[in-house]
Amino acid sequence: MNILEIRDLCKVYGKGETEVHALKNVSFDIEQGEFVAVVGPSGSGKSTLMHILGGVDVPTSGTVNISGTDISGLDETKLAIFRRRHIGLIYQFYNLIPILNVEENMTLPILLDRKKPDKKLLAELVDKLGLSDRLKHLPNQLSGGQQQRVSIGRALMNHPSLLLADEPTGNID
Repeated sequence: MNILEIRDLCKVYGKGETEVHALKNVSFDIEQGEFVAVVGPSGSGKSTLMHILGGVDVPTSGTVNISGTDISGLDETKLAIFRRRHIGLIYQFYNLIPILNVEENMTLPILLDRKKPDKKLLAELVDKLGLSDRLKHLPNQLSGGQQQRVSIGRALMNHPSLLLADEPTGNID
C-alpha cells in the first residue's frame, strides 16, 4: 500500500529572467514502511521537495497524496491540521519555539489538537534521545545536537503516518 503518491510535481520560483524551476515533473510512490533517501547537490530541490511533502510549501502544479488525502488541494487550516496529525517533520534548523521548554516543544503538536500528550511515549522518547535531564530547559540552553534531538522527539510524538527529515543528523553531537 502506498503511503505517498507524488504526480507531476513542479515548483517554480520567480518570473521571467529570475525564474527558477526547483522541481520539474517529479513523480514517485513510497510504500508504507519503506525508507527513502533523497540525495543530490546543494540547490537541487531536496529541501523544496521535503517542504512540499510536509505541507509547509505548496507546489506550482502536481499532486501530493498522503494516506489517500490529496494535500495539494487543502486550504491552509485543513492542511495545518492534517500536517499536525499525520506528518512528522524534522527540520534542518530545529524550528523550536524559543519560549517553550523541551517538554513543551515536544508536546506542542498534540496540545494544539487539544489532546493530552502520551506521557509514557514522551518519557520513552526523552530517554532514548538523552534529554531526561533537560526537560525544563529552553532551546537557548541546549546544544545544537540537543535541539535537533528535541525536534526529532516532537516529530515522533504524534505517531506520524509519514516522517520527513531534512538533514536530521547534521548537528547531532
